[in-house]
Amino acid sequence: MKKAIRLVAVLAAMALVLAACGDDGGDGGVDASDLELVEAGTLTICTDVPFPPMEFEDSNSELGYDGFDIELSVAIAEDLGLEPTVATPGWDSITGGLAFEDDQCDLAAASITITEEREENIDFSDPYFNGEQALLVKADSGITNWEGLTSVAAQTGTTGEIYAQENWEGVEIVSFEDAAGPYLALDAGEVDGVVFDLVSQQDVADNDDTVTVVETYATDEEYGLATKDTPNLLEAINGSLAGLRDAGTYDEIYSKWFPEA
Repeated sequence: MKKAIRLVAVLAAMALVLAACGDDGGDGGVDASDLELVEAGTLTICTDVPFPPMEFEDSNSELGYDGFDIELSVAIAEDLGLEPTVATPGWDSITGGLAFEDDQCDLAAASITITEEREENIDFSDPYFNGEQALLVKADSGITNWEGLTSVAAQTGTTGEIYAQENWEGVEIVSFEDAAGPYLALDAGEVDGVVFDLVSQQDVADNDDTVTVVETYATDEEYGLATKDTPNLLEAINGSLAGLRDAGTYDEIYSKWFPEA
């Protein structure tokens, strides 16, 4: 009888230990209480849309958004045992750090190129995607390279805008606060082209035969997930990213959004 009681006590103690481990959340054993989240139990993912196939609005998605960045961020949230939610505070607010200072974001997934200037305001995860810049024009424009431009549209503060400013002498650069503005300007005939990340430009061209990508520019860019200045959260995100790569989950998500890559 005493042996039975002793066995029950041991099993109960093991159950308590397992329960405590389960509270850490995620496969990495992260304690969510150490992450200083905007909302306990939730990973608030900030993004900037539209930027397909990386991030865009989708009424069929439970979060209201979808894309490579969104799906990868959701996988990280689930790995950490957190509930994902999405917010869109604006590109400048994200890259300038204000969205984090105002507790609007825990993590930003918006195809953000890691730069020294941005690192002054936000922390970055390990790189998760390689980027290039590209020029998109009307298919019937006759323009074959940047030298045929008189004007080009870009989003304010992007590496596309910076690239054009540094390399395209004599071309008027028309900047827009939102990601949709440059394409609307091109469609309206207000500019000759759009300079933006290749991954988005190619998606636009693949779905609209009135426009085409005529040049790409290797810029050695790497995208990072942005976070606020909380070392525990950054460590957890990097650990989750590494785990998703090791498990093959990253490759599955990548193949879904870039099947021909």
